[in-house]
Amino acid sequence: MRSPAARWAQALEHQEHRDARAPGRTWDLRLIPAALGAWLTGLLGTHLTPAGTAVAGAGYLAVLVLVAGLAAAAARRRRGAGPARARRGPPWSAVALSALAVAAVLLSAAADRHGSTRGALGEALAAGGTLVVTADVTGAPRPWTAPGASGEDRAGVVLDLALRDLTHRGRTAPAGATVTVLADGSAWSALVPGQRISAVLGPAGQPGPGDVVMRAAAAPTVLPPAPPAPRERVRERFVLATAGLGPDAAGLLPGMTFGERSGLGGELEQAMRDTGLTHLTAVSGANCALVTALAGHAALALGARRRTCLLAGLGALGAYVLLVGPDPSVLRAAAMGGLAALSLLTGRAAVSLATLSGAVLALVVLHPALAAEYGFVLSVLATAGIVVTGRPLTRWLGALMPEALAVVLAIPATAQLWCAPVLVLLQPAVPVYALPANVLAAPLVPAVTVCGLAGLLLLQLPAGAAAAPLPLTAGGWGTELIAGTARTLAAAPGALAPWPAGVPGALLMAAVSAAAVGAVHVLDARRRRPGPVAGVLAGGAAPPALPEEHWRERERRRRRRRTAMAALLLLLLGALALRAATDARRPPPPWDAVLCDVGQGDAVLLRTAPGRAVLVDTGPDPRALERCLEGSGVEHLDLVVLTHAHADHTGGLPAVGRHGGTGEVWYATAAPGPPPELAEALPGTAAHRPSPGLSRTVGGLRLTVLAPAPAAPGRRGTASSSDENNVSLVLRAELTGQDGSTTSWLLAGDLEEEGARTLLRSAGAQVDVDVLKVSHHGARNGGTAIIDAASPRLAVVSVGRDNDYGHPHPQILAHLEDAGVPLVRTDEHGSVHLLREGARLRAVPAER
Repeated sequence: MRSPAARWAQALEHQEHRDARAPGRTWDLRLIPAALGAWLTGLLGTHLTPAGTAVAGAGYLAVLVLVAGLAAAAARRRRGAGPARARRGPPWSAVALSALAVAAVLLSAAADRHGSTRGALGEALAAGGTLVVTADVTGAPRPWTAPGASGEDRAGVVLDLALRDLTHRGRTAPAGATVTVLADGSAWSALVPGQRISAVLGPAGQPGPGDVVMRAAAAPTVLPPAPPAPRERVRERFVLATAGLGPDAAGLLPGMTFGERSGLGGELEQAMRDTGLTHLTAVSGANCALVTALAGHAALALGARRRTCLLAGLGALGAYVLLVGPDPSVLRAAAMGGLAALSLLTGRAAVSLATLSGAVLALVVLHPALAAEYGFVLSVLATAGIVVTGRPLTRWLGALMPEALAVVLAIPATAQLWCAPVLVLLQPAVPVYALPANVLAAPLVPAVTVCGLAGLLLLQLPAGAAAAPLPLTAGGWGTELIAGTARTLAAAPGALAPWPAGVPGALLMAAVSAAAVGAVHVLDARRRRPGPVAGVLAGGAAPPALPEEHWRERERRRRRRRTAMAALLLLLLGALALRAATDARRPPPPWDAVLCDVGQGDAVLLRTAPGRAVLVDTGPDPRALERCLEGSGVEHLDLVVLTHAHADHTGGLPAVGRHGGTGEVWYATAAPGPPPELAEALPGTAAHRPSPGLSRTVGGLRLTVLAPAPAAPGRRGTASSSDENNVSLVLRAELTGQDGSTTSWLLAGDLEEEGARTLLRSAGAQVDVDVLKVSHHGARNGGTAIIDAASPRLAVVSVGRDNDYGHPHPQILAHLEDAGVPLVRTDEHGSVHLLREGARLRAVPAER
């Protein structure tokens, strides 16, 4: 009698893996036309009117009918080859199913549109005017631009809101709808998903084929947060448990466990993007398979039968989907898992390609807009590539290296080939080291995910919190190795190869990928093709048989070649592990602020949390700013402040973009719009001109805007250099250290005497600080009044060595000396780390 483990293994055995070297295909193609028709209809429905979408669907069905007719005619011609040939009818069932799929998607899209414009929301839109809504923010604000009537582009943000109730013409009613809102202003761009707001909205024109779009008529009011739901409590508990494992583990472990990426630093995120590892932090079918398998094996260990094991796996999968949220890849993976489990429950074999097609068909019919989601398309393409091309490539590589290594290489290679045309639409560049990065990370991903899932489960148990750090720490070690892999390969020469942007680039990549996939299948077919069974009999004596030693030596060479490949992979993994362990043990430089040596310019880092900071100005040289960011251990910039639009304060912006960018930029300038360098270096980043009195707390840092007044940029004509200096954004920064002590800073850009007098009249005692960044690099026109009003304990000057301006001016230096204020200057000390030790301020030059 077989054991329960043997029965479970047989039940989960995949039809396509029963015989890896079977000569015949095991693909089930019957559902592919229907899934493709549903996807195309859903995709076109997001861009065309309902009538246009229906016409396009009819055109697709006409093509299918034509292909089916041609196939039927070809089958009739071949039918006369002999009675032994199996008779097959034309694939009219696939055409009929495709017609049903297209019709179902059209009806589902129509129902969605009707549901969006009926009820209280539909009545309000039909009556016109504005309405007051209470809503939840469901998506992060995204940059938005549109041409304005005056010739200048209008800019703002677009975000999605889930309406709870609305008030229109004095009548309040529940809404229960989702709308897309176009808005501008810092209050809208500062919103985060999960916040509940009250806002005044108005229609944004005639509704199109997509969702309901509205325009914000006023700034939103953030309402008190509702009590966190169980899902949020579970996620928050896990994030807090990983916060003390280091920045890499705190960013990657939640992402690899359930897709939470809020703690991922910008520098590490960019490195993973440049090496093709971003998918590791997006929940995929691998995560769903692990959850289902672990739950099923747990039920099996308790003595359950196959049906109970499968139901336990499906239940765990459902709970996991609720925890993660309706991410496109999660929905696709969950649908595939559900269909495969139903096939097993009914005694049918689960065919991956048919299961994938069924999942796509079901999801697009239920939610047609999903067809336009990049995450959904990439997930489907990656899975299809692994199913179709993964096994042929594994067989071909298996002749050159150990089978396990062939599988590790084939899976990411096929996924990369099938997804490449879509990936170049998102980023017009090719990550050259994506394959080796995925190969090196592949052995670690399942271990990290299992450790994360174990820690997640333990944290929910009454007595499990004490045991949860054990698997979480083990998973943290794995994330450090993955982060080391990403950083090492991203810093290698030529990590990103440029590629044409837009549709031409995608078509070119599709041609290259199709050629590569076709070559893989041709090589595999040739290798598996049987040898000739007929030929010409040659006369003469038969060639002598090769000695046995020849075959033994051939087998030894084959084993040595495979062993060398495996040893090379282990050597690379060991080197990356050593580097990651070294980086993890290297303590970050202790500092509260960093005065960056960027030459003749300004760049100051203000610490907000370990590995995170606010950057005030960027200096003129991107390379100098990059060195300062890397040497200071900054992985993410919470905010970038451009005090004014001079090149010695904005020229380093490209380094910010390469470092991972930032979520928000503050700027001040005498021009009507933001500095032009901003749009070039950080396209799509939300940028705001803050007003005096605005305060922002980020981690252990509190920033308060002191100047300039809103009317300052309103001068007519071209602004002079002095005008630009005098509208510098002036900040008071209060940094709270680990011991609870606070150090205050005054950062005044390039403020000259005229601007300083205006500041001192309006700011009063707020300019009294511990550390003063001397304005305008210590130039004489900065004056001494601001030094006297600040009465600092320390002054800093950011200035280039042997500069042509004579900065800092001897008069400023003499005034600081007479006042007994010590001075730190970058031309003499280089980059300087500043920190507070008890009551003492300490300045430590960074290593050069």
